[in-house]
Order: sequence, then C-alpha cells, then structure tokens
Amino acid sequence: MKETNPESIVIAVDDVGLLERQMTPAEKTQFRSWFPALNVDQAVVTGESTRAYNCISWTVGVTNAWLWPGATIQSFDAFYARYSLKRSGSGPVAAWGTSLTNMTHGSITGPGHGPRWESKCGSSLRIQHGLNELVSSSYGRVIAFYTRIGVLTGAAKRLIDAINAGHTLTMPTSQQLDAVRAAAQKVPEELHKRFEQNFAAWKKTWTDPHIAISSDPTVVTHVKEYYELMAMGRDIIPAVVEKLIDPDNFFALQLYDALQNEHDMVVGFDVASESAFEGEQGRARRTVERFASSL
Repeated sequence: MKETNPESIVIAVDDVGLLERQMTPAEKTQFRSWFPALNVDQAVVTGESTRAYNCISWTVGVTNAWLWPGATIQSFDAFYARYSLKRSGSGPVAAWGTSLTNMTHGSITGPGHGPRWESKCGSSLRIQHGLNELVSSSYGRVIAFYTRIGVLTGAAKRLIDAINAGHTLTMPTSQQLDAVRAAAQKVPEELHKRFEQNFAAWKKTWTDPHIAISSDPTVVTHVKEYYELMAMGRDIIPAVVEKLIDPDNFFALQLYDALQNEHDMVVGFDVASESAFEGEQGRARRTVERFASSL
C-alpha cells in the first residue's frame, strides 16, 4: 500500500486556521492509545479540535458541516460520487473500516495536505501522519481508495464555498423558533427538569475519547446516558427539538430520530440533494423547521 499518492485533491480547501505544530505530551499519550502504530513524535497537528467538521468533510473540502454517508462501502461510494470521486485501486482519498459494512474514517493526501496523509480525527485534532499509522481497533484499516473522475461542478463548488463561509440553504424563522420553544415549555415541569439533567450528562459523554475520535454520529448512542433519555419516552420530543436549535447539539438528532415514530417527521440524509452538503448541522435545522411546521 502506497504511503503517498501523487494525484491532486478534488478541490482546494480554504484556510480554516491552518497551523503546523507538534503534539503536546498529553496529546501524544491520547493518540498513542488510539493508534498504537502512530509515530506521535513525527505527527504534525494541522487543525485544532472542533465539532464543526469531521474526517469525511475534510476529504471533500468542507470545513463547516459534519458529513457522514453511512456505515457501508456502498454509502461511501454514493457519497463520494457526488464529489466526482470513484472507488479505485489508488487515489488521494483513503476510506477506512473494520469491514465493508462498518466504515469508520477518511484520510486525504496531495497538495495542501502536507507531505504524507492528513486526517481530521472525529471532533479531535487534524493531523498529518503515515497512512498505515492509523491502523487500529478504532478505525480498522484502509478498505478502499477514491480517485478523481471529473471536475467538481460549479454548483457544488459554490455550495461548499457558501457552507464554509457560514451560509446555509435553510434556517428556521424566528416564528418557528418561538413555536419550538413554546412547545418545549409545555413539557411537564418535573419531566423537563429530568430531561435537562439527563441531556447535560449525555452531552458530556460526547467528549469521551472513544466518541471524540469517531465521525459516525451513531456512536453517541452507545452510552447509558442515551438510554436513560430514551427511557423518558416521546413526551420529551419538544425539548429535544429545542436542543437542536443550537448547532453544537446536532448529535441530539440520534435521540430525536429514535423517539420519533412518525416517519414523515424524520429528516433523512439524501446524498443526491443539495442539503447533503450541509451535513448533520443542516439536518438538525431542517428537523427544527419540520417540527415547528407541524405544531
């Protein structure tokens, strides 16, 4: 397996606080625990921790949306095709997984990404590394490469630029936000109080190491705090939607989707639509809009 690939990347990425620094001792310890093969003394930090975007986003030049195609290689194929990338024997994008049905991560190489490979590790740091240095129980191994098969369309490039600049395709109106907040206030006081406590405990787990490294948003459902919220039942849905007003709470979509038994009230991920470029943050905004419209 090649350590570098000479192909150019799909699109040039805008500056997002680009930096180059060595890992701190604490970061070295943490990353060594995640990736035993990683040479932490040679790894270069190029971006700080943030939940604004993840590994998959970075491989396609998106820096202000959390993109996750799904856990299968077929979902990765469909996603990358939208960005003029096709699965190949080699290429500038490497897709990782423990199996073809459990994809986990994406890395990129080429101009603008340093001399080796670069990865945004979930909500944790973005680093430059040797390709095989991330082989681990967390990410598995490289399952496939993707190569550029055409020029990204002008419309897609404009969408990415707009999203990176903080512009969105959709935004709830002030009236919709007020309606959602009013609905949340109707949740019985004692239930709402317990919800707030349980939600705060759940959100705290989002920074746990095994969650922070993952780009799959469903990983936040693998903790007891999530099941405690699920046990509270559908009466907390308005309070959950109120949480989605804050862009930083987009992981709460996992709770909303599980509680919501009306299929047409769940906003899915459609790789063929423009909304796919907005990622989970966009899906959260659309959920707020849809819920408000139902009130």
